Amino acid sequence: MTWHIIGAGAIGSLWADRFHQQGEEIRLILRTEAQVQHFKDQGSRLVIEEQSNVSTVPCFASTTSEINTPITHLLIPTKAFDAMDAIKSVQSKLAPAATIIVMINGYGVQQQIEKQFSQYNLLFASTTDGAYKNAPFTTVKAATGTTLIGTLSHSNSIKTSPLTGAKLTDAIDEVIWKKVAINCCINPITAIHDCENGAIFATGERAQSVFQLAEEIEALEHAMGIKRQTPLLQEVEQVAELTANNRSSMLQDVTNGRRTEVEHINGAIVALAKEFGVEAPCNLEMLNTIQNLTRPVR
Repeated sequence: MTWHIIGAGAIGSLWADRFHQQGEEIRLILRTEAQVQHFKDQGSRLVIEEQSNVSTVPCFASTTSEINTPITHLLIPTKAFDAMDAIKSVQSKLAPAATIIVMINGYGVQQQIEKQFSQYNLLFASTTDGAYKNAPFTTVKAATGTTLIGTLSHSNSIKTSPLTGAKLTDAIDEVIWKKVAINCCINPITAIHDCENGAIFATGERAQSVFQLAEEIEALEHAMGIKRQTPLLQEVEQVAELTANNRSSMLQDVTNGRRTEVEHINGAIVALAKEFGVEAPCNLEMLNTIQNLTRPVR
């Protein structure tokens, strides 16, 4: 089997390593010829660092225009704001029954993709793996988490996971929501205060923001008819403790002057709150503050 992967980001690189270990062929789809040449100059391989271990993953790489065989299996582990364009960029290369796995953060883009590309075998995944890039085509694996995969359309259920190691769920929409709710309470606090996940309750100011964010999201869930088994604040506390030494992706993006996914995290809450007639002033504050911190170079 051949897996095409959009980009060479941290999470995509982890999955490339797993595919390689399974003996599958990996083809990276990069944006520019310059990126492809840089990859070739570095030996046409991805590098994965985990503590003192270093492994390499041989891959082919090309731009979309250079693809000359139909894509049958496609992994999209991009930023939320890039996912839709990523699929559009390769749509002419997709096999009619292509399997597409969308592995992104945030909430809302998944539903848009489901609506626009339902003719394909569309699957959505959510992972708690931790990884970050420390150089082009080099990824540091920070934590091994759990990856869940399923369909948004419950009439299109699957019996086996196309990703070895990923667990099937018939409630991927709930998994995606749960993750974005937690991210809303952790990521912007870390980005604003330049702190690791474990420090979001370190001061009264930070803790009060987390409390208010969780309160607003639970009010929205009530309006949407989402039933919660565990209080959101309790889940946030658990995740913050388990990932205490992690630097959130939003913090990494702000630090490196990159565009963040805040529009699809806190911004998604703000949009839904408006739709359902509830107030979300703290989420709106986080959205505006992070946008002002971010100065993307496009």
